[in-house]
Amino acid sequence: MSTEHFTPRGFLSFWMMSVAMGRHFSSEVVRTISPAFAIAALMVLSVSHVQAQAPSPTPTPIASPVNPCPQALMPRQPLIPVPVISSANGKLRGTIVLSDEEEWMTFRVPTTAPPGVRSQCMPQHVRTFREWGATPAMAKAPYGQYLNPKPGAPDLQFALPRPGPTLRARVGDLVQLTFVNQINVLNFPFSIDRGETGVGGGCDESNANPPYPGADRFPDCFHGSSTGNIHFHGTHTNPNTTGDNVFIEVRPLPRDNSGKLTTSPEKVTAPFEKFFAKCEVELGRSQLREWPRAWDDLPADYTDEQKKLLKEYDTQLEKKYGARVQKLWPVDEAQLKQSAWPQYYIGAAPYCFRLPAYTPTTSSPAAMNMNMGGAGSAEISAEGGQDSAALIMGQAPGTHWYHAHKHGSTAINVANGMTGAFIIEGQYDDDLNTWYGDGWTRNAQVLVVNQLGVTPNLLLGGGGTGGGQDKGPDFSVNGQIQPTIHMNPGEVQMWRILNTSGRASMFFMDPPPGFEWKQIAQDGVQFSDYNYKHRSFKNITVAPGNRVDLLVKAPGSCASAIAGACQVMVKNMVDPADLKGKNPAKPLTLLSIDISGKPVDPSSNQGQFIKTAPTPPTFLNDIADSEIKATRTIRFSSDASQNFVQHMIDGKKFDGEVGAVILLNQAEEWKIVNETYGGRIVSHPFHIHINPFQITEIFDPNATFDYTYTEPKTGKKMTAAGVAQYAFVPGDLFTSSDVAFQKAVRARQCQLNPSAEPDSWKPCGPPFVNKNNIWWDVFPIPSGRSVQTSKGTVNVPGYFKMRSRFVDYPGFYVMHCHILAHEDRGMMTIVEVAPARTPYSHH
Repeated sequence: MSTEHFTPRGFLSFWMMSVAMGRHFSSEVVRTISPAFAIAALMVLSVSHVQAQAPSPTPTPIASPVNPCPQALMPRQPLIPVPVISSANGKLRGTIVLSDEEEWMTFRVPTTAPPGVRSQCMPQHVRTFREWGATPAMAKAPYGQYLNPKPGAPDLQFALPRPGPTLRARVGDLVQLTFVNQINVLNFPFSIDRGETGVGGGCDESNANPPYPGADRFPDCFHGSSTGNIHFHGTHTNPNTTGDNVFIEVRPLPRDNSGKLTTSPEKVTAPFEKFFAKCEVELGRSQLREWPRAWDDLPADYTDEQKKLLKEYDTQLEKKYGARVQKLWPVDEAQLKQSAWPQYYIGAAPYCFRLPAYTPTTSSPAAMNMNMGGAGSAEISAEGGQDSAALIMGQAPGTHWYHAHKHGSTAINVANGMTGAFIIEGQYDDDLNTWYGDGWTRNAQVLVVNQLGVTPNLLLGGGGTGGGQDKGPDFSVNGQIQPTIHMNPGEVQMWRILNTSGRASMFFMDPPPGFEWKQIAQDGVQFSDYNYKHRSFKNITVAPGNRVDLLVKAPGSCASAIAGACQVMVKNMVDPADLKGKNPAKPLTLLSIDISGKPVDPSSNQGQFIKTAPTPPTFLNDIADSEIKATRTIRFSSDASQNFVQHMIDGKKFDGEVGAVILLNQAEEWKIVNETYGGRIVSHPFHIHINPFQITEIFDPNATFDYTYTEPKTGKKMTAAGVAQYAFVPGDLFTSSDVAFQKAVRARQCQLNPSAEPDSWKPCGPPFVNKNNIWWDVFPIPSGRSVQTSKGTVNVPGYFKMRSRFVDYPGFYVMHCHILAHEDRGMMTIVEVAPARTPYSHH
C-alpha cells in the first residue's frame, strides 16, 4: 500500500487503524514516510471528521469497529443499479473517465471484534472509472452524519464505491469509446510512474520487513498507478491499435501546481469525432477489417497534440528528476519508425473496434479447413483490408467485463474499483426473452463483485489477522457490502455475476432454503442444452475474472425461522484447500434477498426455468481432435526461495518478449502447468485474451473426495472424508479396520508412482470425451504438491489441458495469472498470433 494511494488524512487514518488491528502495515507497497510528512498529516488528521484509535506500542483488542460501515448503520440496503451506456443504431458510443474521488472503503476488523462485526469503513481517495452521459446518475451516499464526531456539525458526504458504467451493446455493433485520464496526481503523492523517473529502480517502496520491493525489479513490481487503459474481457476482436490493446498507456491530463488542468478534455478529444466517422466507414467494409493500421490513420490534429503533450511531459520530468529520466516521446518515436503502434499517450485515447457477428455456414468449425477464411487467407488490398475474408468464430453474446490493465498497477487499480460490466446481447438474449417476456434479460441483476481496497496486500497469507479470511477483503456487490435484491414470490430472475476481484475466488454454498438456481452460461459463453441440464450445480466456484449467468427461482417466502434463510453465502478462496483443513474459509454473506409483492403464477413461464437452453451458435462447436495442429506446455510457478515470492511463466518474469507464437487460424492444445509447491498452495487463475478455450483434462494432485459406504448385511453407513484422490505414497491410501470399507474406498483412489516419469502423473479412469464442452476465458490451474518419499521430496505439478482456436485476428496480446498482484509482479507473457504462412514451398 503506497502513500500514493492516500491523502495525508487517509494515510494516517489507515495507519492508526492498522495499529489497532495489529497489522503494523504488513503490506508490500508502503512508501517510506518522512517524520515531516507524518507530522503534517497528523495536523490534518486533528481537524478531520475521521475517528481513529490512537496508536500504541501494544495493540489492544477493540470492542467495536472504529468506524461502522453503511450496511451496519443502514442494514438491508437495496442493491443500487450502476449507470449504463447503451448502444444505439449499431454503435456503442460513450466516454469513460479515469478520475479520482473520496469514497467509503471497507477494511477488515480483527477477530477480537464482536461476533458478526467484520469490517469498518473510512473515506479514502481512490481512482475510479466514471462516465459522461450514462443513466441513471449515481448519488452520494448519505452516511457522513454517522461518522461525524461532533453533534450538530454539517454532514460530510462521500461517494459509495461502485464500478464503472455498465456497457451494453449487441453482437455486430461498433464500439467507439473515448477514454479520458484526468486523475489529479496531487491527490496521490508519488503517483507518477517511477519507471520513467529513475527513482527507486522504478518500483514502489516500503519499510516492511524485509523492505519492498525486495527481489522485485521494474517492470515486474507495483508502480505507475496513475496510468490507465482498458482491457475488454471476453471480446473476440482486434487486439491491436484501437482495439482490445492492453499495451497502450495513457498518462493523466497535465495540470499546474495548483491542480488545475492546463488543457481541457474537450480539446484533446475533439478530433475523435472525425476519427470515429472514418473508423465506422473502414470497419464497415468487412467483419474482419482491422483499422486503423498506422498512427497516421488518426487525425493529424490529435497526433500533433499528442506529440506536443508528450514532449512537454518529458521536459517537466527531466526538470524535476534530472537526466536519469526515461522519456516517453522517444519510445513512441522509435516505435513509429518500426511501423508499430505507439505506446504512450497524454490525457486521452480512442477505442474503435467491431464485435463481429458470425454468419452461419454449411460447415461447422470442426469440419472447416482452419487455414481458410480469416484475415490470414484474405485477399489483402493495397489499403490493408480483409474484405474477402470470412469469420471462423464470432463474438459470443453474454456477460463480459472490462478493467484497467496497466502492468504494474493492475491490482491496485482494480482494487480501487476500476472495473465494469460489458453486456453483449445477441440471439442468446432473444431466445430467453421469447420464453420470459420482451426485455426480460434487460432486467437481469448485474452483480459486479469486487474486493475493494487501497493495497495489493500480499503479506497477510496463512491465516493472518483476519482469522483465516486472508484472501483479500470481503466481497462487495456493485460497491456495496451485503446489499439486498428484491424478488417476487415464485419469480425466476437472471443474475449476471461477475467476479472482478483481483485475488480471490467465490465458492457459492448451497442456495438459501427454498431457492433453486441453474447455471446457463460461463465466462460470457452460453451453455448448450446438455450442459444446462446436466452441469448445473448448486455449488459454483467463480474465480477472479470468471462470469456466471444464473437463473434463480425464489420460494413463496423466506423461511425466517432458519438463520440466514434469505442470504446468499459464499467463501473466499485462492485454492480448494482453503475450504478444508484446520482453518477453513468461513461463510460470508454476499447479498440478501427480500421476497415480497405479488406472487408469480407457478404455471407461467416467469415462474419456471426455461425448458430448453438457447441454442449456441455453430462457432461454439467443440474443438475436434482433427483441428489440433500443434501442442505446447506453458508453466506457471511461484518461487518461494527468496524473501519475496517470484511469480513466473516458463521460468521467467515478464520482460516484454513474446512467450508463444501461434499461426493464425489454427487450433492448438496447451498443457497449462502449475509448479507452485509447499506452503504456498495457490491455483493460479489462467487467463488469455481474445479467444475462449475448452478444458480437456484436469490433474489436481491435491484433490480429495468423500465417500459413504453401506455395509451390505447390516445397512450400517461409514463415511470417509478428505481421502486423497491420488496416492503417491502408502500413507495416501485409505486405511480402515473394516476391510470391505477400506477396499471400497481404495478402489476409488488412483495410485501413482512418484519415482516414475512425470508424464505418468495424470488423471486415472476413463478418458475424457470432448463433447458438450464448456468454454472459458479464466480457469484456475490446480496447485502442485510436494510428496515426501523415502528418497526425498518429489514435486508433482498440477495442470489442465486446454484447446483454443487462434482465429480471425492476428496480433499481440497477453496471457497471465488473474491474481493480479501476481501478474503485476511478473506472471505474464505475450502471445503473438502470426498473420500468414511463409510464401515459399517445396514440391
